[in-house]
Order: sequence, then C-alpha cells, then structure tokens
Amino acid sequence: MNNILTEVLNEFEQIARIPRPSKHEDKIANYLVGRLISIGAEAFCDSVGNVIAEIEPTPGLEDKPVIIMQAHMDMVCVNSNERSDYNPMTDEINLIKDEHYLRAVGTSLGADDGMGIAIILYILQNQQEHGRQRVIFTVDEEVGMSGAAGLDKKYLDGNYLINIDSENADELVIGCAGSLKIELSRNIEWTKPELKSAYKINVTGLKGGHSGEVIHIKHTNAIKVMAQVIEQLNCEVASISGGRAMNVIPSECEAVIITDSDNVNEICDKAATAIKSHYDEPNIKIKAVSTDMPNKVISDKDKDSLLDVAGFLMDGLYDDETSANIGTIQIIEDKIHLQYMPRFHTKHGQSVMGHMAAEAARRSGYDINIHKPSPAWHSESNSLSQLMTDIGLKQGRQLTERIIHGGLECSFFSQKNPELTIISIGTTNIDIHSPKERLLLSSVEPTVNLLMETLSVINNVNDYTTKVVSLGEN
Repeated sequence: MNNILTEVLNEFEQIARIPRPSKHEDKIANYLVGRLISIGAEAFCDSVGNVIAEIEPTPGLEDKPVIIMQAHMDMVCVNSNERSDYNPMTDEINLIKDEHYLRAVGTSLGADDGMGIAIILYILQNQQEHGRQRVIFTVDEEVGMSGAAGLDKKYLDGNYLINIDSENADELVIGCAGSLKIELSRNIEWTKPELKSAYKINVTGLKGGHSGEVIHIKHTNAIKVMAQVIEQLNCEVASISGGRAMNVIPSECEAVIITDSDNVNEICDKAATAIKSHYDEPNIKIKAVSTDMPNKVISDKDKDSLLDVAGFLMDGLYDDETSANIGTIQIIEDKIHLQYMPRFHTKHGQSVMGHMAAEAARRSGYDINIHKPSPAWHSESNSLSQLMTDIGLKQGRQLTERIIHGGLECSFFSQKNPELTIISIGTTNIDIHSPKERLLLSSVEPTVNLLMETLSVINNVNDYTTKVVSLGEN
C-alpha cells in the first residue's frame, strides 16, 4: 500500500474512533483543533461549533490567492443487525479493509465526510510552498447544514473554496440541489382495540439509499409500502416506525396492527410481489408474525389521516429537477411525526414542493413546519473546474463536470460570498448513509494528487485568472 493511502487511512482511523453523529460533534471538534495545532495551524471553534484553522503562507507567497479547504465533521450513523447494540453516541466505528474497499463492521463507515477531513490533514502535512490557506470543518451537515448556515462570512473571505465532500473521484461537482426540511405532526387519540388478532408487520430488504443520489432509480419507500399494506387490511394500528433519517430513502418499516382477517400473510405476500414487479426491489420482504395484544390503538380517524398523509405526500421524482422523500415516521406519546425532504434546482421547484407539502398536510389534518431552505448552487463558469480538468488529463484521468441532486454546503458558501470560486470533489464512496457504505481505496491517491497539484499551480502561477482559463482551453 502506497504512502499516500497509508497516511490518509491513518488519519481516518483516528477520526473513526471518535463518535460524531450530527449535532454531537464536540469530541471530534476538540480532537481536530488539537490535531491542527500540532501540525502548525492556528485553530479554534467558532460560535456554532465549526472548526476554523488559519495556515500562514510560506514567506514570499503572501500575495497568492487565498484557498479554503472544507469538509464536515458529522456522519450519518446507522447500523445493521450485525451490530444491533451499536450506540452512535459512545461507540467507535470498527473498520475492515480488503484488497479494494474500506468498510465498517455492521455500521455506516463515515467516509462521508471523514475522508475529506483525513485528506485535508494529509495535505497540510505534506504540501511544500503555499499561499495563505484556511481550513473549515463544519458541524451538522447531514441534518440541517446549520454549521454552513451559521458560519460567519468573514471566514469565506478568499478566492477559492474546495469542498471535499463529493462521492465520485472522477467527477468535478459545480452545482447541487437545494432542499426543504419539513416536519409534519398530528395529535392522536387512543382507543381500546376491538378486533381479535395482533400482528407485527415488517417491511424489510428494500435498497434504500441517499435521497439525493439514488432518488432517480426505481427504489421504493418502506413507509409508503407499509401504508399500502395497512390500507389493504381491515385493521387497527397500535404503532408504526420507519426510516432512519430525513435524507435517506427508508429501507425498513415496522407496525403493530390488530385485525380480524385470516389472510394477513397472503395480503403481505401479494403486496411484496406487486412491489417486485414495479420496482427494482428483488429482496423486499413483508412479513406478519403474531404478537401480544396491545392495550391501545390509534383512533380510526387518526389511522385514516395517517394513510391520507402517506398518500398525499409526493415521494420520488416529480420531474428531472425536483424530488421528495418521506424519510421517517414514528409515534411518540400522543403524536405522529413525519420527516419529509423535497429537493429542487430552481426557485419554481422550491415553491411547487413547498406548496404541495402544505396542501398534503392541510388535506390530511397534519401540522406542518417548513424550515428555512437550503439554497441550490449552480456555477455557470468555474475556473477551478477548468484547471482540475487539465491537471486530471495530465495525470491520466478524464474528469467530468456534474451538477448533483444531493445537497452540499457549497450552496451556503456561495450565498455568503458570491465572488468565491467553488468546487466539490472527493473519493469514491459507495452506498453512503447505510451499513453497506464503503470507500474505494484506489480513489484515494488520485484525489490527493489532484488536490496537491491544483494547490501547487494556484500558488505558482502569477497571473492566475488568465492562465487558468488558458489551461482549461488546451
């Protein structure tokens, strides 16, 4: 294994030992401040918990462009049955490496975006002469992007920002979708069950995945599937729980129902067969097993409203630029809660999706809370992309520009400093936000080499703006 890969993975292994779910980044932030100081940077946490580091220029290079390198500290923490006792607040990520991939044992890996952090730490220790640099490690990217939203724009006073949070090493990302974080809720009334037999129904085996990256593929939503099964049964509902995060397509959902029907499993099997015939979901299972009789169920009115909201909320692709995902559902005490995330690339798409969600809530009797949107980001002309394309060719790689349907913190950075030239790159990370997440090891060294050469060119070209365009046109 080459030195670049070895050293980057060493940095990542230290990061993986520190629990870092979204909104709980204190431990990783403290570690990174100490790590940055140990390699000669001036580092501190800002008022919202982001880690900021200033790297003084090599003497004589004070007039070079200011370059910002950025990644986020938090990760989506999910586990499989293989590690059912995993506690994301206290447990480290256990790593396993084979010839091609780095993965975790029974949990998400956290290469999104631990690899971005590890690569930046490697670069700071191995670059030669350089101009003024700033490093920003943000909090809460995966849930609300509050770190990027709350970042003081003075820390974005620079020329270029390189976000290391993309998932394909062969792509140069120059735009992303915006999103709405929407919470729906309804107060419920409880009644005593009147029907005779209780079952626990589980929808499992769906592919799930990141709601921005794979929403265009024919993956189905376990919450939607469960609502369809409940609708086909003459039943009462005692509980329902599904999904792991707002931005993840639910692969599992569980409900406890009471029914007089004698063919519950037959209905479940038919529903699974129907899903297989319409979606790319060959492993779906819908199983009902007898369970203890619960002492209460939600009222028929609340059950009907639950089915209404699941039906009225648009899920999947709306058009080529707009989508939505019902991310989670659960009953907590006397209230049903849903999390919903539309994505869009235009103001019109944002307006349409917000209006549709509000109308679905109104028609089904749910309260709705639409949070401040994450803006879309589109770069019309990007000199960094032109430069990196040229460097990639010289390094034997064909890099492709792309606008992604997922969200990136770049949208907030561009909004705070429209003059900032921004690009997003990264290693190849597969099945992010899932226990199947893995890092393609062969993507690490090319990503590092691309970054190192890009920084070198920026630091050594005098008339950079003119010459980078020339490089991109060759």
